Amino acid sequence: MRDLRLTLCLVMVLIAGGLAAAGLTLYSYQDDIGQTIVVDSLERIPEKYRDTAKRGFIPSFRSTPPPRKPAAVLETVPETVPETVPENAASLAPGQSTANDRFSVTAPPDEVAIDTGLASAAHTMEQLRLIHLNYERVYLAARDNGLQFPAVGYLHLTNGQLIVDFAMPGAMSTAAGTAWQKDARNLYDQLRSMHVSITSWLSTTSPELVAAMPMLLTRTKSLLADLETAFSAIPAGQ
Repeated sequence: MRDLRLTLCLVMVLIAGGLAAAGLTLYSYQDDIGQTIVVDSLERIPEKYRDTAKRGFIPSFRSTPPPRKPAAVLETVPETVPETVPENAASLAPGQSTANDRFSVTAPPDEVAIDTGLASAAHTMEQLRLIHLNYERVYLAARDNGLQFPAVGYLHLTNGQLIVDFAMPGAMSTAAGTAWQKDARNLYDQLRSMHVSITSWLSTTSPELVAAMPMLLTRTKSLLADLETAFSAIPAGQ
């Protein structure tokens, strides 16, 4: 009985310590005094008992792991999408589609270059608008209140400083920008010429100022409107 308990304990120890996923191979033999000894390796059996040793196999008690899900297969997206033309395309009316029409991908528009002088051009436009607006105020103040009205002289001096500080933008990088720059130079020359005339009229208190300015302002207003159109045509990357 003692030998049996010893044998069972040894078997349990071997099973608990060395059981692999696929099972465990054991060897048993009897020694000279009749004890049954179980080992997990043939090399652990003395050579004189190996011929009579018995081999046994204990299957694994571990549960079979669940099957793994197959990995997702990613399809390669083609670089270009072929365009399919329906066979009866020639007989379709404009705007009519067929049941076999396929989704088509439209290439994005080409990137629009930004004129490098756009920021300076925008500042120039603000200056020209202000100079022209001040001249309109000069005319209205002189017409309604006379040439000696304080606002007339103040607005005239303000425009004089704006004209002195005026700076035309450097080279524009697009054809539209270059065309705008030419028109801006023309308007500036007209406004500067008007300033010289107003200076002369104010110095002599000439009524010619009130008589001539409507025609001058109409001309410069038309030039300013054309300049606004040319400015809107400058590429802004939109």
